[in-house]
Amino acid sequence: MSLLSLPNELISRIITYLDSPSPFDTTLLHKPIGWRNLKQPWQVDDPDEAPDGTLLWQDPLKQLSLTCRLVRSLAMPTRFKYAVLRPSHLTEFLAFLTSQDLNQHVSSLVADVPGMCRSLHPAWWARLLNEVPATRFSLFGPPEVLAQITGIEALTADAWAFDMACQILQFEQYPDDARVKINYDDLPNILVARRWRHLTFNEGSSLLAYTTYEFFLRRTPSLLTALHFANSAEADMLFDNLLSFEYIAIFPFYNHVAEILMCIRKMLKLKRLMIKLCPEPGTTVLQDEIEQAGGHLDINDPWNECETSWMLIAHSVVFLTEQGSLAELQMDDVKVEAVRHTLETGLNARLQEWWTYQGEGSGLWQRKSRSPHALVEPPEP
Repeated sequence: MSLLSLPNELISRIITYLDSPSPFDTTLLHKPIGWRNLKQPWQVDDPDEAPDGTLLWQDPLKQLSLTCRLVRSLAMPTRFKYAVLRPSHLTEFLAFLTSQDLNQHVSSLVADVPGMCRSLHPAWWARLLNEVPATRFSLFGPPEVLAQITGIEALTADAWAFDMACQILQFEQYPDDARVKINYDDLPNILVARRWRHLTFNEGSSLLAYTTYEFFLRRTPSLLTALHFANSAEADMLFDNLLSFEYIAIFPFYNHVAEILMCIRKMLKLKRLMIKLCPEPGTTVLQDEIEQAGGHLDINDPWNECETSWMLIAHSVVFLTEQGSLAELQMDDVKVEAVRHTLETGLNARLQEWWTYQGEGSGLWQRKSRSPHALVEPPEP
């Protein structure tokens, strides 16, 4: 029996088995580098290989869509539910989606923003969100660019010490909120342009800064730190709406983590918190950056900062236990076998009165019961 002899519904079902997670989301826990080496999947005329022969994007759905017009029409919505663009190509991007009737099928947008985009009017991100009701929107760019997009003055005095080329800011919203139109004439801050319910911030690696004199005095070029010191009303509104937050970094200083936690303490409706401070097991980030630093790094320093940070996190979790709605804590660093026991023992000692650990190696703590002082959880929309 030929594939084309099957009903369209069954062909569509078969096509879904070729689907795969977003390549961007699968690398979200890693140091944010190299994304621009991947091609933009909506550019259907892109070659499959770079000039040097390097494979850019393995996409079985693309190969299937080239077989015939019918299969292509059925595969396109699945193939392009994850989209990547640069703001400078926004008009072409939207034209492509419209011509293929794909606007309503895009669930995740990644904006690769290598530089400032002040000349685009209306604001490129507002136009994008109005025309593509995706529930997930990610910004990938240098710290100063993310600060400019969010209307915050960047803290860049010590940026040279960290050499953070890119960071990731990812927003998520409910489908109904994704259809609310943004007013171009009264443009809001992107932090409150939508009712964002989930936020992920991948800050990158602080390892190179450990090679500088009195590294602990260096100011991390972090959007969240900038929001904390700016006393931003828009940031406070964002924090008040969040139900889930993920903070990903590689060996941040403990005093910087304390500043991040000041932001987290404002998230009183937060139900889930995930924090990751160590590199993914099996990656070579630590070795690579030690080599880049010429070996001028005391390997004990980042691990000591990490251990202190875990205890600060535990104190903030206790705060949100009493004052907030936090119900789930995920500590991703338990995947690092060498520090697992230290992390689990330290947090269990501090949290055992209110929280239950879900088993060795799980990294998951769940709240036993609600504090009488805790806020009532907001209803689901």
